[in-house]
Amino acid sequence: MSTTHALREQLARLMEERHVPGLQAVVLHHGEIVASETLGVANLEHDVAVTRESVFSINSMAKAFTGIALMQLVESGDLDLDAPVSRYLDALPEAWQPITIRQLATLTSGLPEIMAYGADSSVGLVAADEEAAWAVVHAAPMEFEPGRGYNYVQTNYALLGKVIDRLSGKPFVDFIAERQFDIAGMTHTRYANDHDLIPHRADTYMSIDASGEPTGRIDRSRLDWPHVLRTAAGLHSTADDLAAWMSALESGALLSPASRDTLWTPVPTYDGSPGLWGIGWLVFERPQGLVPAPGGGGKAQIARYPDGLTLIVLTNLLGAFPEHVAVAHGKPIDLVYMDDLLPYCPR
Repeated sequence: MSTTHALREQLARLMEERHVPGLQAVVLHHGEIVASETLGVANLEHDVAVTRESVFSINSMAKAFTGIALMQLVESGDLDLDAPVSRYLDALPEAWQPITIRQLATLTSGLPEIMAYGADSSVGLVAADEEAAWAVVHAAPMEFEPGRGYNYVQTNYALLGKVIDRLSGKPFVDFIAERQFDIAGMTHTRYANDHDLIPHRADTYMSIDASGEPTGRIDRSRLDWPHVLRTAAGLHSTADDLAAWMSALESGALLSPASRDTLWTPVPTYDGSPGLWGIGWLVFERPQGLVPAPGGGGKAQIARYPDGLTLIVLTNLLGAFPEHVAVAHGKPIDLVYMDDLLPYCPR
C-alpha cells in the first residue's frame, strides 16, 4: 500500500470515528513533503470542501512559535532562559520577580490564571479590559512555589509576550511574523480571532461540552483571543504553511541546531522526573525516542519523529484528538494523544 493511500485510509477512519467535518494532513520526511491529503468540508452549512488553502485555527500550537521567538532572542544575546523575568519586566508582584523565563516557558512558574478574570469573554478575558485583568491576576495568590509544580496556565505565555515586546522592540506578533512566517514563506498564517474575516477559513465546530463530555450534536465554536493571549493561542494556519515552517526549522533557517535541541529537550521536573515541555514545545517519550509534538484545541497536531518523519494534522473539530495517523513508508506510527497523556495536552 502506498504512503498516500495508507494515510488517506487512516484519516478517513479518524473522521468517521470522531465525526470530524474536515481536515488537512501533510507528511514530511527530512523536510520534504511525501504525502498530502485534504478531506471533508471546511463549512458544514454551505458544504465547502477543504482544500490545501483552507485556513484552520491551531490554538495552543502558537506556543511553539513563541518558543522559537524566545530561542531567537537567546541566540542574539538578548535573553537568558535562566534569568528572572524581573530582569526584563518592571513593576511585577514581588512573588513573580524570581520566576525564570524557562519556568514560564515550561508552565512551572506557579502563576495564577489570567483567563479566570473578566466574565464577559468566552476565554475569560475581555480585550478592552486587559489592564484590569492584569491588576486582578497580580493580586491573586501563587498556585505553588516557582519550579515546584506544573499547571497549564496561560499567564505564563501572556507574560512571555511582554518580554518579547520589550527585547525585540516591536509587538511580538510582528517579531514572530518577520522572523518565522516571512522566512518560512507562510502566506496563509496569521494571528486572529474566530470572529475576524479570514480568507479560506475552515469554520471550527465542537461536539463536546465545557467538561469534555459528548453532546451528541455538532455546534459552531467561536473564541475570542485578545492580543495579550496570542503568544499562547489565536493562531491560524494551513498544513502546507506548517510544513514550510517545520522545514525551515530543521534546515537551520530559524534556529541553530543547538538552539533547536534546547527547544526540543524536555525540562525535568523539580524532583528529577521527566518533564513534558521544552521551550514552548510539548515533547513526548516514545519507543522511537523523543517526539516534539505541539498541538492545539484537541484538533491540531504536529509530531516530529527522530527518524526525520513529521506528521501535521489539522481538523476543524474541537476534541477530535488526531491519533494513529502518522505513516512512514506505509507503516503506521502512533501519534501522541494517548489516554495517559491527555491531562497534559493543550486544549
